[in-house]
Amino acid sequence: MKNATWKIARHELGMILREPKFLIPFVLPPILLIVSQLVLLPGENDPMVFTRMMLICALLIAPMVVPLASDSFAGERERGSLELLMLLPVKPASIFYGKLLALIPLPLVFVVVAETAYVLATGFWNFGVYAKSILLGILTSFVFTGIALFISLRVKTARATNQIAHMFVFLLLILGNVFARAYYTISLAPVILTVAVAMTFVVASSLSFKKFRLK
Repeated sequence: MKNATWKIARHELGMILREPKFLIPFVLPPILLIVSQLVLLPGENDPMVFTRMMLICALLIAPMVVPLASDSFAGERERGSLELLMLLPVKPASIFYGKLLALIPLPLVFVVVAETAYVLATGFWNFGVYAKSILLGILTSFVFTGIALFISLRVKTARATNQIAHMFVFLLLILGNVFARAYYTISLAPVILTVAVAMTFVVASSLSFKKFRLK
């Protein structure tokens, strides 16, 4: 089962990397954010401004996993290829978790790249802020992966998945602004958030897999 899962994951990731349209959303938001700060706030020295911008940069990367998840499940069903996958001589769990594993690397890599690019472009360096911003981006990527999985297996089209899942972006930005100071100043905040996200992701993935087996 493990070998089949990894083979499917590698195949799915290869398919994603061959489609540049899926990578553009990961690249443009950080670039626009960095350019906007350099143009609109030249010479800005307030650490809190840099911290909030790094937080926003991390939060903008996370929702970009939604199109990948929606195409991987709802999109496959639209094209009629999901049924063909289910006919393969492998367990449904290998197909589901292989496709799920393929969704994880890209947002994680781009969060690190985006935050590093921000530091290099602005010259702002604070290891604590840098590390917590990357962790926040990774955690929110898992949240949106879970949300997109859950929705894509319950709606008929990839477009519907994208529209519904991206409604959570507004909630994410609001929560990010409200709890930004607490997240960066309270030492246990990242630990608490990590545990909460891990539990949420496990529950969402389990519920999604149950729905997937019924397809």
